[in-house]
Amino acid sequence: MIPLIGGAIGLFAATVNAVGIGATAGMGYGLGRKYGRKMCEFAETMESRMINLITTPPE
Repeated sequence: MIPLIGGAIGLFAATVNAVGIGATAGMGYGLGRKYGRKMCEFAETMESRMINLITTPPE
């Protein structure tokens, strides 16, 4: 009876660990996409500003 309880507790702990790892990986992926997109948009904005400064003839 005791090995059965120990096995059930071990299985529960392994399940909680697997779900925690999956949640952490999913959150990391989502945050990486979010902030990566923001950094890319910022870089593109700065690039277009620099191009406009260089190509705009002085008045």
